[in-house]
Amino acid sequence: MLLACSLVLVLVSVVATLAITRSGSEDSEDAGAADSSSDPAERPNALPLAFGDQGTVVDTATIPAGTGGASLLQFDVEIDATPTATSRAVMVSFRVECRIGDERLEMQSDGTVSTNLFIARGGQVSGQALTSETEEEVQCSLLASAPFIETTDDGLSALPLAAELRPQSADGNHLLALHRLDDATLIEPGTNRTVLSRRIDDPSSLDRMNSTVRLTSCTVVGGSRDAGENQCQESMTGRESATVRMRVIARWLDAEGDITSTTTYWDETLAVDYNTHHVPWTLRQGNMGQRVPDAAEAVVLVVQVESVAGTPVVVHANGTDSIITTGL
Repeated sequence: MLLACSLVLVLVSVVATLAITRSGSEDSEDAGAADSSSDPAERPNALPLAFGDQGTVVDTATIPAGTGGASLLQFDVEIDATPTATSRAVMVSFRVECRIGDERLEMQSDGTVSTNLFIARGGQVSGQALTSETEEEVQCSLLASAPFIETTDDGLSALPLAAELRPQSADGNHLLALHRLDDATLIEPGTNRTVLSRRIDDPSSLDRMNSTVRLTSCTVVGGSRDAGENQCQESMTGRESATVRMRVIARWLDAEGDITSTTTYWDETLAVDYNTHHVPWTLRQGNMGQRVPDAAEAVVLVVQVESVAGTPVVVHANGTDSIITTGL
Protein backbone atom coordinates (compact mmCIF):
# COMPACT_ATOMS: atom_id res chain seq x y z
CA MET A 1 0.00 0.00 0.00
CA LEU A 2 1.24 3.49 -0.74
CA LEU A 3 2.67 5.42 2.17
CA ALA A 4 0.43 8.22 0.99
CA CYS A 5 -2.74 6.15 1.27
CA SER A 6 -4.19 8.90 3.38
CA LEU A 7 -3.58 12.57 2.85
CA VAL A 8 -0.04 13.25 3.97
CA LEU A 9 1.10 16.77 4.69
CA VAL A 10 4.63 17.01 5.99
CA LEU A 11 6.66 20.14 6.54
CA VAL A 12 10.23 19.47 5.50
CA SER A 13 12.89 22.09 6.17
CA VAL A 14 15.31 21.61 3.31
CA VAL A 15 18.93 22.30 4.11
CA ALA A 16 21.84 22.20 1.73
CA THR A 17 22.89 18.70 2.70
CA LEU A 18 20.55 16.84 0.41
CA ALA A 19 18.11 16.87 -2.43
CA ILE A 20 14.52 15.88 -1.78
CA THR A 21 13.85 12.24 -2.62
CA ARG A 22 10.73 10.34 -1.65
CA SER A 23 9.64 6.74 -2.04
CA GLY A 24 5.88 6.49 -2.35
CA SER A 25 5.51 2.77 -1.62
CA GLU A 26 6.89 0.37 0.91
CA ASP A 27 7.51 -1.97 -2.02
CA SER A 28 9.31 0.62 -4.14
CA GLU A 29 13.03 0.28 -4.76
CA ASP A 30 15.37 1.97 -2.30
CA ALA A 31 15.60 5.66 -3.15
CA GLY A 32 19.04 6.04 -1.58
CA ALA A 33 22.48 5.09 -2.79
CA ALA A 34 22.96 1.35 -3.15
CA ASP A 35 25.94 1.17 -0.79
CA SER A 36 25.88 3.15 2.45
CA SER A 37 29.48 2.47 3.45
CA SER A 38 31.05 5.51 5.10
CA ASP A 39 34.41 4.86 3.43
CA PRO A 40 34.31 5.86 -0.28
CA ALA A 41 37.32 3.64 -1.01
CA GLU A 42 35.24 0.58 -0.08
CA ARG A 43 32.65 1.33 -2.77
CA PRO A 44 33.50 0.00 -6.25
CA ASN A 45 31.77 2.91 -7.99
CA ALA A 46 33.26 5.64 -5.76
CA LEU A 47 35.43 8.29 -7.38
CA PRO A 48 36.37 11.96 -7.02
CA LEU A 49 34.54 14.65 -9.00
CA ALA A 50 37.14 17.35 -9.58
CA PHE A 51 36.21 20.98 -9.01
CA GLY A 52 35.41 22.58 -12.36
CA ASP A 53 34.70 19.25 -14.09
CA GLN A 54 31.83 19.14 -16.56
CA GLY A 55 30.36 15.97 -18.02
CA THR A 56 32.48 13.50 -16.04
CA VAL A 57 31.28 9.88 -16.34
CA VAL A 58 30.52 8.58 -12.83
CA ASP A 59 28.73 5.33 -13.74
CA THR A 60 27.59 3.38 -16.80
CA ALA A 61 24.86 0.88 -17.64
CA THR A 62 24.00 -1.37 -20.58
CA ILE A 63 20.50 -1.94 -21.97
CA PRO A 64 20.50 -5.30 -23.82
CA ALA A 65 19.40 -5.57 -27.42
CA GLY A 66 15.91 -6.79 -28.14
CA THR A 67 14.14 -5.12 -25.25
CA GLY A 68 12.09 -2.91 -27.58
CA GLY A 69 10.25 0.20 -26.55
CA ALA A 70 11.68 2.99 -24.44
CA SER A 71 13.94 2.15 -21.50
CA LEU A 72 13.72 3.69 -18.03
CA LEU A 73 16.92 4.28 -16.05
CA GLN A 74 17.18 5.42 -12.43
CA PHE A 75 20.22 6.89 -10.73
CA ASP A 76 21.29 7.62 -7.16
CA VAL A 77 24.35 9.61 -6.10
CA GLU A 78 25.81 9.97 -2.61
CA ILE A 79 28.27 12.82 -2.09
CA ASP A 80 30.40 12.27 0.99
CA ALA A 81 30.90 14.96 3.62
CA THR A 82 34.41 16.44 3.51
CA PRO A 83 35.76 18.66 6.31
CA THR A 84 36.53 22.22 5.18
CA ALA A 85 38.50 25.03 6.83
CA THR A 86 35.66 27.47 6.09
CA SER A 87 32.04 27.03 5.05
CA ARG A 88 32.00 26.19 1.34
CA ALA A 89 29.10 25.35 -0.94
CA VAL A 90 29.03 23.82 -4.39
CA MET A 91 26.48 23.29 -7.12
CA VAL A 92 26.48 19.80 -8.62
CA SER A 93 24.47 18.57 -11.59
CA PHE A 94 23.82 15.22 -13.25
CA ARG A 95 22.32 13.93 -16.51
CA VAL A 96 22.17 10.71 -18.52
CA GLU A 97 23.56 10.25 -22.01
CA CYS A 98 23.09 7.08 -24.11
CA ARG A 99 24.69 5.78 -27.30
CA ILE A 100 24.25 3.02 -29.84
CA GLY A 101 27.80 2.34 -30.93
CA ASP A 102 29.32 5.72 -31.77
CA GLU A 103 25.96 7.40 -32.36
CA ARG A 104 24.20 9.33 -29.61
CA LEU A 105 20.69 8.05 -28.87
CA GLU A 106 17.96 10.64 -28.60
CA MET A 107 16.55 10.81 -25.08
CA GLN A 108 12.92 11.48 -24.25
CA SER A 109 14.28 12.73 -20.90
CA ASP A 110 17.94 12.96 -19.92
CA GLY A 111 17.18 13.27 -16.20
CA THR A 112 18.93 16.61 -15.68
CA VAL A 113 19.08 17.54 -11.97
CA SER A 114 21.12 20.08 -10.02
CA THR A 115 21.38 21.14 -6.39
CA ASN A 116 23.55 23.15 -4.01
CA LEU A 117 25.20 21.56 -0.99
CA PHE A 118 27.74 22.35 1.69
CA ILE A 119 30.93 20.35 1.16
CA ALA A 120 31.24 19.62 4.87
CA ARG A 121 27.76 18.08 4.98
CA GLY A 122 27.60 16.16 1.70
CA GLY A 123 24.26 15.11 0.24
CA GLN A 124 22.27 12.82 -2.04
CA VAL A 125 20.79 13.26 -5.51
CA SER A 126 18.38 10.95 -7.37
CA GLY A 127 16.65 11.00 -10.73
CA GLN A 128 15.50 9.08 -13.78
CA ALA A 129 15.87 9.18 -17.55
CA LEU A 130 13.95 7.75 -20.51
CA THR A 131 15.45 6.68 -23.84
CA SER A 132 13.75 6.70 -27.21
CA GLU A 133 12.51 3.37 -28.59
CA THR A 134 15.11 0.98 -30.00
CA GLU A 135 15.77 -2.74 -30.43
CA GLU A 136 19.56 -2.31 -30.35
CA GLU A 137 21.98 -2.57 -27.43
CA VAL A 138 22.37 0.79 -25.70
CA GLN A 139 25.29 2.05 -23.59
CA CYS A 140 24.35 4.76 -21.10
CA SER A 141 26.49 7.02 -18.90
CA LEU A 142 25.67 9.15 -15.88
CA LEU A 143 27.50 12.47 -16.28
CA ALA A 144 28.37 14.74 -13.35
CA SER A 145 29.47 18.37 -13.22
CA ALA A 146 30.73 20.73 -10.51
CA PRO A 147 31.38 23.78 -12.67
CA PHE A 148 31.39 26.76 -10.34
CA ILE A 149 33.99 25.97 -7.68
CA GLU A 150 37.76 26.27 -7.72
CA THR A 151 40.63 24.81 -5.72
CA THR A 152 41.61 27.08 -2.80
CA ASP A 153 44.28 27.24 -0.11
CA ASP A 154 42.59 24.50 1.95
CA GLY A 155 43.84 21.99 -0.62
CA LEU A 156 40.44 20.59 -1.58
CA SER A 157 40.14 19.92 -5.28
CA ALA A 158 37.38 17.28 -5.63
CA LEU A 159 34.16 15.89 -4.18
CA PRO A 160 34.16 12.19 -3.21
CA LEU A 161 31.00 10.56 -4.50
CA ALA A 162 29.49 7.16 -5.28
CA ALA A 163 26.98 6.85 -8.11
CA GLU A 164 24.75 4.11 -9.45
CA LEU A 165 22.94 4.12 -12.80
CA ARG A 166 20.63 1.16 -13.40
CA PRO A 167 18.13 0.18 -16.11
CA GLN A 168 14.69 -0.78 -14.85
CA SER A 169 12.61 -3.80 -15.92
CA ALA A 170 12.15 -4.14 -19.66
CA ASP A 171 8.56 -5.26 -19.03
CA GLY A 172 5.71 -2.80 -19.27
CA ASN A 173 5.47 0.51 -21.08
CA HIS A 174 7.27 3.66 -19.91
CA LEU A 175 5.41 6.85 -20.82
CA LEU A 176 6.69 10.41 -20.47
CA ALA A 177 4.27 12.93 -18.96
CA LEU A 178 2.94 15.58 -21.34
CA HIS A 179 2.09 19.27 -21.04
CA ARG A 180 5.46 20.15 -19.59
CA LEU A 181 6.53 23.77 -19.16
CA ASP A 182 8.23 25.44 -22.14
CA ASP A 183 10.65 27.39 -19.94
CA ALA A 184 11.40 28.21 -16.33
CA THR A 185 8.11 29.35 -14.77
CA LEU A 186 7.54 31.62 -11.78
CA ILE A 187 4.88 30.65 -9.22
CA GLU A 188 4.02 33.38 -6.72
CA PRO A 189 2.60 32.78 -3.22
CA GLY A 190 -1.10 31.93 -3.26
CA THR A 191 -1.02 30.40 -6.76
CA ASN A 192 -0.43 26.90 -8.14
CA ARG A 193 0.49 25.34 -11.45
CA THR A 194 0.06 21.90 -12.97
CA VAL A 195 3.54 21.24 -14.30
CA LEU A 196 3.13 17.66 -15.58
CA SER A 197 0.20 15.53 -16.70
CA ARG A 198 -0.55 12.36 -18.63
CA ARG A 199 -3.77 10.58 -19.59
CA ILE A 200 -3.78 6.79 -19.27
CA ASP A 201 -6.65 5.13 -21.14
CA ASP A 202 -6.36 1.82 -19.29
CA PRO A 203 -6.05 2.75 -15.60
CA SER A 204 -6.06 -0.91 -14.54
CA SER A 205 -2.57 -1.16 -16.09
CA LEU A 206 -1.18 1.68 -13.94
CA ASP A 207 1.81 0.61 -11.86
CA ARG A 208 4.60 3.11 -11.16
CA MET A 209 5.38 6.81 -11.47
CA ASN A 210 8.82 8.42 -11.18
CA SER A 211 8.77 12.21 -10.94
CA THR A 212 11.31 15.01 -10.60
CA VAL A 213 10.50 18.70 -10.26
CA ARG A 214 13.42 21.13 -10.28
CA LEU A 215 12.72 24.01 -7.89
CA THR A 216 14.57 27.31 -7.33
CA SER A 217 13.60 29.74 -4.59
CA CYS A 218 13.61 33.47 -5.29
CA THR A 219 15.90 34.03 -2.33
CA VAL A 220 18.30 35.48 -4.94
CA VAL A 221 17.82 36.37 -8.61
CA GLY A 222 20.52 34.17 -10.13
CA GLY A 223 19.85 30.65 -11.37
CA SER A 224 16.11 31.20 -11.90
CA ARG A 225 16.14 30.63 -15.66
CA ASP A 226 16.47 27.92 -18.28
CA ALA A 227 17.08 29.31 -21.77
CA GLY A 228 15.45 32.70 -21.22
CA GLU A 229 15.68 35.45 -18.63
CA ASN A 230 15.82 34.98 -14.87
CA GLN A 231 12.26 34.66 -13.56
CA CYS A 232 13.05 36.01 -10.09
CA GLN A 233 13.24 39.79 -9.80
CA GLU A 234 15.25 41.74 -7.22
CA SER A 235 12.05 43.05 -5.65
CA MET A 236 10.94 39.45 -4.89
CA THR A 237 14.10 38.29 -3.18
CA GLY A 238 14.86 37.86 0.52
CA ARG A 239 16.23 35.37 3.00
CA GLU A 240 12.80 33.89 3.77
CA SER A 241 12.40 30.33 2.51
CA ALA A 242 10.04 29.51 -0.33
CA THR A 243 7.36 27.22 1.10
CA VAL A 244 6.11 24.88 -1.63
CA ARG A 245 3.31 22.29 -1.71
CA MET A 246 3.82 19.29 -4.03
CA ARG A 247 0.88 17.09 -5.01
CA VAL A 248 0.37 14.08 -7.27
CA ILE A 249 -3.31 13.77 -8.15
CA ALA A 250 -5.29 11.22 -10.18
CA ARG A 251 -8.47 12.43 -11.89
CA TRP A 252 -10.61 9.42 -12.70
CA LEU A 253 -12.71 9.64 -15.87
CA ASP A 254 -15.84 7.88 -17.11
CA ALA A 255 -16.47 6.72 -20.69
CA GLU A 256 -17.47 10.27 -21.71
CA GLY A 257 -14.25 11.73 -20.33
CA ASP A 258 -15.90 13.43 -17.36
CA ILE A 259 -14.17 13.47 -13.96
CA THR A 260 -15.99 11.17 -11.55
CA SER A 261 -13.58 11.35 -8.59
CA THR A 262 -10.02 12.23 -7.64
CA THR A 263 -7.30 10.56 -5.58
CA THR A 264 -4.38 12.39 -4.00
CA TYR A 265 -1.45 10.00 -4.27
CA TRP A 266 0.99 12.40 -2.60
CA ASP A 267 0.71 15.68 -0.69
CA GLU A 268 3.78 17.28 0.85
CA THR A 269 4.93 20.74 1.87
CA LEU A 270 8.62 21.63 1.82
CA ALA A 271 10.76 24.71 2.30
CA VAL A 272 13.53 25.69 -0.14
CA ASP A 273 15.81 27.89 1.93
CA TYR A 274 18.28 30.67 1.19
CA ASN A 275 21.38 28.49 1.36
CA THR A 276 20.01 25.67 -0.78
CA HIS A 277 18.30 27.79 -3.46
CA HIS A 278 18.13 24.87 -5.95
CA VAL A 279 16.32 21.62 -5.04
CA PRO A 280 15.36 18.66 -7.27
CA TRP A 281 12.28 17.11 -5.66
CA THR A 282 12.12 13.43 -6.64
CA LEU A 283 9.29 10.98 -5.93
CA ARG A 284 9.23 7.26 -6.74
CA GLN A 285 5.80 5.67 -6.42
CA GLY A 286 4.83 2.03 -6.84
CA ASN A 287 1.71 -0.15 -6.67
CA MET A 288 -0.44 2.73 -7.91
CA GLY A 289 -2.94 0.34 -9.48
CA GLN A 290 -4.17 -0.71 -6.03
CA ARG A 291 -6.13 2.53 -5.72
CA VAL A 292 -7.83 2.57 -9.13
CA PRO A 293 -11.66 2.74 -8.77
CA ASP A 294 -13.49 -0.18 -10.38
CA ALA A 295 -15.59 2.12 -12.56
CA ALA A 296 -12.72 4.25 -13.90
CA GLU A 297 -12.40 4.16 -17.70
CA ALA A 298 -9.34 6.43 -17.85
CA VAL A 299 -7.20 8.60 -15.61
CA VAL A 300 -5.29 11.85 -15.89
CA LEU A 301 -2.27 11.96 -13.57
CA VAL A 302 -1.02 15.44 -12.67
CA VAL A 303 1.87 16.88 -10.68
CA GLN A 304 0.91 20.20 -9.13
CA VAL A 305 3.17 22.81 -7.54
CA GLU A 306 1.75 25.46 -5.21
CA SER A 307 3.63 28.43 -3.78
CA VAL A 308 2.31 28.61 -0.23
CA ALA A 309 4.32 31.37 1.47
CA GLY A 310 7.65 33.15 1.60
CA THR A 311 9.57 34.04 -1.53
CA PRO A 312 8.18 32.90 -4.91
CA VAL A 313 9.45 29.67 -6.45
CA VAL A 314 10.56 28.86 -9.99
CA VAL A 315 9.92 25.48 -11.64
CA HIS A 316 12.50 24.65 -14.30
CA ALA A 317 11.20 23.04 -17.49
CA ASN A 318 14.60 21.47 -18.10
CA GLY A 319 14.78 18.41 -15.86
CA THR A 320 11.16 18.47 -14.65
CA ASP A 321 9.48 15.24 -15.75
CA SER A 322 7.37 12.24 -14.80
CA ILE A 323 7.73 8.76 -16.25
CA ILE A 324 4.69 6.54 -15.82
CA THR A 325 4.97 2.76 -16.09
CA THR A 326 1.99 0.64 -17.09
CA GLY A 327 1.41 -3.02 -17.86
CA LEU A 328 3.71 -4.71 -15.34
